[in-house]
Amino acid sequence: MLEKILQIKNIGRFRDYAASGDVTFRKLTLVYAENGRGKTTLCAILRSLQSGQPEFISERKTLGASDATFVHLRLNNANYQFTNGARTVTHPDILIFDSLFVNENVYSGDYVEHEHKKNLYRVIVGTEGVRLARGIEDLDRQIRDANADLRTKRDALSRHVPTGLTVEAYLEWQPVADIEEQIRRKTEELDARQRAAAKANEIQAKALFVKVQLPSMPSDFATVLAKQLTDIVADAEAKVRQQIAQHQMGPEGEPWLSQGLGYVKDDRCPFCGQGMQANELIAAYRSHFSAAYKDLKQEVARLTQRVNNAIGEAALGTAGQAIAGNAALVEFWRQFTAVDLPDISFPNIQQKYATLREKCLALARRKQDSPTEAITPDAEFSVALAEVEALVQCVASYNAAVDTANARVNEQKAAASSPSDLPALMNELAQLQARKKRFEKEVDAACQTYKDALGAKTGLEQRKETVRRRLDEHCHNILRTYEQSINEYLDQFNAGFRITNTRHRYTGGTPSSDYQIEINSTALDLGDARTPAGTPCFKTALSSGDRSALAFAFFLAVLKQDTDIGRKIVVFDDPFTSLDRFRRTCTQQLIQRLSNTAEQVIVLSHDPLFLKLIADECPSAAANVKTLQMSKAGDNTVIGEWDVQAEAQSSYMKDFSTLLGFYRERTGDPRAVARTIRPFLEGMLRAHFPGHFQANEWLGDMVGKIRNADTTSGLQHAKADVDELDAINSYSKKYHHQQNANADTEPINEDELHGYVKRTLRLVGGC
Repeated sequence: MLEKILQIKNIGRFRDYAASGDVTFRKLTLVYAENGRGKTTLCAILRSLQSGQPEFISERKTLGASDATFVHLRLNNANYQFTNGARTVTHPDILIFDSLFVNENVYSGDYVEHEHKKNLYRVIVGTEGVRLARGIEDLDRQIRDANADLRTKRDALSRHVPTGLTVEAYLEWQPVADIEEQIRRKTEELDARQRAAAKANEIQAKALFVKVQLPSMPSDFATVLAKQLTDIVADAEAKVRQQIAQHQMGPEGEPWLSQGLGYVKDDRCPFCGQGMQANELIAAYRSHFSAAYKDLKQEVARLTQRVNNAIGEAALGTAGQAIAGNAALVEFWRQFTAVDLPDISFPNIQQKYATLREKCLALARRKQDSPTEAITPDAEFSVALAEVEALVQCVASYNAAVDTANARVNEQKAAASSPSDLPALMNELAQLQARKKRFEKEVDAACQTYKDALGAKTGLEQRKETVRRRLDEHCHNILRTYEQSINEYLDQFNAGFRITNTRHRYTGGTPSSDYQIEINSTALDLGDARTPAGTPCFKTALSSGDRSALAFAFFLAVLKQDTDIGRKIVVFDDPFTSLDRFRRTCTQQLIQRLSNTAEQVIVLSHDPLFLKLIADECPSAAANVKTLQMSKAGDNTVIGEWDVQAEAQSSYMKDFSTLLGFYRERTGDPRAVARTIRPFLEGMLRAHFPGHFQANEWLGDMVGKIRNADTTSGLQHAKADVDELDAINSYSKKYHHQQNANADTEPINEDELHGYVKRTLRLVGGC
């Protein structure tokens, strides 16, 4: 419990205050002070004590003071000091209802902004809820920082990402094992295609590769060598040759014998006429020169020419030209595409075929010498033939390579005749180079750094979601209970509205409260400064008195939900400011009820009658209640004892004296004089018409009663002055907080004030 304010220096109106007399605070402490005497400053000192924030004091340092601010309080038998801009200890169990609570947590002016909802949320959800909410806010701040860091790292990484590719896709790339080889091949392909583009016409005109065709031996060569004539006398050939040789006939012998054999008639010799039946030589002639034999000899005779024609030099000429032509084409086409023909030696082909040809001709000569005998090729022929057949296999492989090369050549020809594909090739090469660069040290490090930042952000978001779920669980019932309590207090205030749909939200990522106003069973959104004109909302639906009632209900609901209220010091600074007069009694009753449960209740007010209402109704007043006054002492504010009963009883005469002094000598503070007019007239009317006005009715209420009084009412005697009373009330209410939130700064013209003071005193015969 706050026991005493021992000293305050250089803070607001407290230039150099030191406790004097019995100014000890009690369980219920009522402090009377006119406006401008330091009530708000005292709340700031207690708020600094509660929060530990020195700025609540430092921002209120007395203007013009050179010495440091200083505060010394005694609380729960311990000293609490604020010196040199810092305090020794704090006391968090203090709850303060004042304009700052309203402005920070409920509304400012005409609007309920997001900050109000967020701050009120912290008030509602208690210590655990605040801890979780602040955890979310801290994580949200870290996430914002992580997002900023992520954007920086993404921007750095994006410089390496190929156009048209997302960063996410870039990060998914995997290393390519043969990337260098792929780049080399693609570079060569691009270079070749560029050269091809420059020589498109030449490419179109250039010939394809030609297949090599090797000559083949006569297909029946072996057959001819193997032919025999079975009807020829076994030694006919030998006998004929012997006869020709014996008679030295030479080359003409065989044709001469063959022709002479045709003149034999009836088996008689055309030369001597002798019979030739038993002549073996004639039989040999007939066998040798038969038709089959002639055919065989002719076939054998042609064999040599056929061999020369089939595998001679002339037959090899086409193959030689093809090989030479292809060799020349290779050099040209290799500029544009990969062409690779096997090495093939035409001289080697010539040599192999010459050997085979030689062996074939030797066999043909042997056959000519012995036409009727079967000639079997020897081993040398077989070797020569095998070597040629091996050549044929080599040429077949060569020709297959020619087909492959021609396919590539045709691709080049097609590319040369079609629109250029160079951009596509360039893009493919760029993609390959980008893939290579992706895993270079600098870029790979940038990728990993971005991944790490992304992982850190994801981790923060997961932690935030976990805390958010815990907060949701914590707040599940608290807000509904809080709403019910608020509506109970609004009902006690006889408010024509209630709140509904109370819930917590995550606007902007941080937790806050939200609710609607319900009037005539219609729910209205609170709205804010951006709400379109003409839209029903908090600004348009609630009067200033309603708003004050709502703020006070919020605060009382917080107290009701506080399970540690027995340890709390509760401070009220003018709790009924801007409340209708009929709500004053309700406020007084609620404060009295609270004083039974809280550790301590402190009420600061500029209205002595309100404080008297509280003091009069408090049980065991002598032991539980202390009344103090904050008053002016030169340029300083001091705290002293205050007799609330004497103050209330003599207030009418004090007000009269204040008004008379200003009327006669222009003494007194003009704003205090202006604020005296209304309570003075209220006291006058209560004295003149006892029993007609309630204690909680103001001058405006009294004027209304007088106007509406019937002919049987004693108020008929006041009707003659009702217009004057109304005019004076309209002037004086500008200087009271209940009707004007800017009452402290409302301009005052002293001549105008003097006129209204004069009119006021005339009503009581004072001038």
